[in-house]
Amino acid sequence: MNLIRPPHLNPGDRVRVVAASGPVDQERFEAGLRVLGERYSPVYEDSALHARRGFLAGEDADRLKALHDAIEDEESRAIFLARGGYGLLRLLGSIDQDLLRAHPKPIIGFSDATALLALCAGAGVAAIHGPVVSQLGVLAAADLEALFALLEVPEPHQVLAGLDELVPGRTRGFLLGGNLEVLTRLLGTQFQPDFSGAVLFLEEVGEVPYRLDRLLTHLKMAGVLSAVAGIVIGDLIDCDYVEDGTLQSPTATDVVAERLSGLGIPVALGGSFGHGERNSPLPYGAQVELDTGAGTLTALESPVS
Repeated sequence: MNLIRPPHLNPGDRVRVVAASGPVDQERFEAGLRVLGERYSPVYEDSALHARRGFLAGEDADRLKALHDAIEDEESRAIFLARGGYGLLRLLGSIDQDLLRAHPKPIIGFSDATALLALCAGAGVAAIHGPVVSQLGVLAAADLEALFALLEVPEPHQVLAGLDELVPGRTRGFLLGGNLEVLTRLLGTQFQPDFSGAVLFLEEVGEVPYRLDRLLTHLKMAGVLSAVAGIVIGDLIDCDYVEDGTLQSPTATDVVAERLSGLGIPVALGGSFGHGERNSPLPYGAQVELDTGAGTLTALESPVS
């Protein structure tokens, strides 16, 4: 995958904030904005950011315009998604990929932003699977520093450590994935990434074990799991089934182990990314190396130049 790598950032650079998915929680957003503002100069359109239309942050046309405006902004060096939720899937068919290539800048987000990150990879532009602004106020300091490093230091480095080995091995490939539920919605569409030889990373929140089984089985039936070179599993938050205070079997981890252990490729668990207390930033679309024995995922190229 030949990626366009946007120029690296410097402290104080102008960055855009866009609400392209669900409505923004004001308190969490302001806490995150303060953190972002200590490093960069965030800019956003107040009326667009705080719009609400049911479960969306405003009308589709308005959210699309805000995203396109941020992409075209020549003075802006990066785009931070305000929050996750739902809504980007509705915009994918209208996002101008030529615009992404003409004005490359790292887009940072996760969860619902999985759809946008996959679009960036398809357009050949590097992106970052990382915290949204509404998460920055409670983000671990190590993850915040790692995010700044990915944006500002155009050198490859280790992005995950302490992984738990499920299936041993070492492999290389382009890093693709994101939220499991959102990712499966791209299968069979023009926005499905090319998973051939990729290192796949997955995280999830609120999907109980039988639903995780269904989602992973969907990936298997679609040929994704037979195409990838390795897999890293991150947070599985609120994915276990508890009845009367007792954890029921199978657990979320049990399901993942059963579905992935027989693929014949390296698989690691315990990645510090997703909806939990940690959200280590990952260079979406970049070449990486997964070493399950060492418990590491290492970026072999930076998302910025």
